[in-house]
Amino acid sequence: MKPVFVSQPTWVPPEHRPGLDKFKNLLWEHDLDPRSIGITDIPSQVPLDEVIKLLEHCYGAIILGIPQIEVQSGKLKGVKITSPFSLGTEWNHIEAALAYSLQLPVLVIHDVTVGRGIFDRGAANAFIHAVDFSSDSWSLTDRISGVLETWSDRFRPQ
Repeated sequence: MKPVFVSQPTWVPPEHRPGLDKFKNLLWEHDLDPRSIGITDIPSQVPLDEVIKLLEHCYGAIILGIPQIEVQSGKLKGVKITSPFSLGTEWNHIEAALAYSLQLPVLVIHDVTVGRGIFDRGAANAFIHAVDFSSDSWSLTDRISGVLETWSDRFRPQ
């Protein structure tokens, strides 16, 4: 199995867990071993050092933008927020940047409510896909299965 780094929060909303479990099963079916700090790999050093060390042994990185922060009101760039939105974990952005700097193939999948940073189209040279993480079958669509196949074809030999 080829190890792939999966950027995801350690806390996942209960309604998103069934779809995430199915996605990880899909990775295993593609001979990919999903690895995450705090989930499959328990850190013994500061998290940033552990992320770098793990990324150096992975063939690619998958960034999962699972809602962590819900923004209902306030201002964004001085303009009043009129439509609520969500943010993923700040680690999504750090881990995506590290993977990108290591020239690993990066695949970004985020909930339709999550935006900003790495989840904005054009922010990085990466496949970016918006899905409804509350659907337990989001990973079983032809689109996600197909993009996973195309993405994994980009792995550089190690």
